[in-house]
Amino acid sequence: MASKDFPVKFAGETYDLNKFLKDHPGGVNTLEKYRGRSIAGVMKTYGHSDSAYHMLSDFKVKSAGDGNLTGSVSENGRIITKPEAECDMNEIAFLEELESRLDWSKPILSQLHKIAPHYQKWVNSAVYRKCRLFSNPMLEYMTFTPWYVVPIFWIPVILYLGFSQYFDYVQCEDCADRQMSNLQFIWHIVFGFIFWTFLEYSLHRWVFHYDPGSSLRMIQVHFLIHGMHHKVPFDGLRQVFPPIPALMIVITLLTLVWPIFTYPLVKAIGSLTGYLIYDMIHYYVHHGSPSDGTYFYAMKRYHSNHHFLNHDKAFGISSKLWDYVFKTIVQVKKLNFALRW
Repeated sequence: MASKDFPVKFAGETYDLNKFLKDHPGGVNTLEKYRGRSIAGVMKTYGHSDSAYHMLSDFKVKSAGDGNLTGSVSENGRIITKPEAECDMNEIAFLEELESRLDWSKPILSQLHKIAPHYQKWVNSAVYRKCRLFSNPMLEYMTFTPWYVVPIFWIPVILYLGFSQYFDYVQCEDCADRQMSNLQFIWHIVFGFIFWTFLEYSLHRWVFHYDPGSSLRMIQVHFLIHGMHHKVPFDGLRQVFPPIPALMIVITLLTLVWPIFTYPLVKAIGSLTGYLIYDMIHYYVHHGSPSDGTYFYAMKRYHSNHHFLNHDKAFGISSKLWDYVFKTIVQVKKLNFALRW
């Protein structure tokens, strides 16, 4: 077996976790010594959700004999694992049956009717794979983006607003009726930033995590705006918001608050800065390797808790502030060692 492989054993079968090591929410160092060994005991010791056992099937090693997957195989090639740990095998078997209804080689959005009655259970059971949404390549292109495109797009917008609004309201001539001081200008930006933190929490909790019920159209909308991220949380091209859809949302929100706030474009400088920081933090807590004791280490573990344990809590991504306010805070399990990614 090639040295780059990372085989582990579970229920008598072999799984290659090489591509998953850096993405493992529990860190690389908790897995390193289990190369070639059974992981059943350690999964039980540290506690893993049924979703974690379900996702194991994405790493199943093919049979050396005939190239086919061994074990009990569902229609789409996923393995129904045997009981060897503290998990609900009936639940895992049901998750496998749901997966077998879908063809992941085709756009998923048009297949959601097949799992609609059990959408919430399905969408919160992560898989380690890529997801195509649309058959139309132009529409599909609008749904993913590399992380660096976000600052490239938004920093010039923020700078333009900053300079233009500053010269419109602070360094302006013949504008006594609307002129403000440097301190007032900064206050409006700070207000916009604070408003964004509330908006981040509100959108995540009450929009991205709304219950679509049994309506297929609402299920498709939910999957498009956020459900997909919970289903394929390790896809690096789907963890920041694509600029064009984001711009449409910004324009919509700005239109709504325009009659309410004074100097809305000045406040938008702070809000857009907050949004950019949020999106970069979101990407980093998924793919970064923060050191123990740092703010981002705590937020990475906190966000992993939201994804894999408490889907209805821990909505804060850049901070826990509004989770405390609205009592959706969770206490992440304390460890006597540091995780390393």
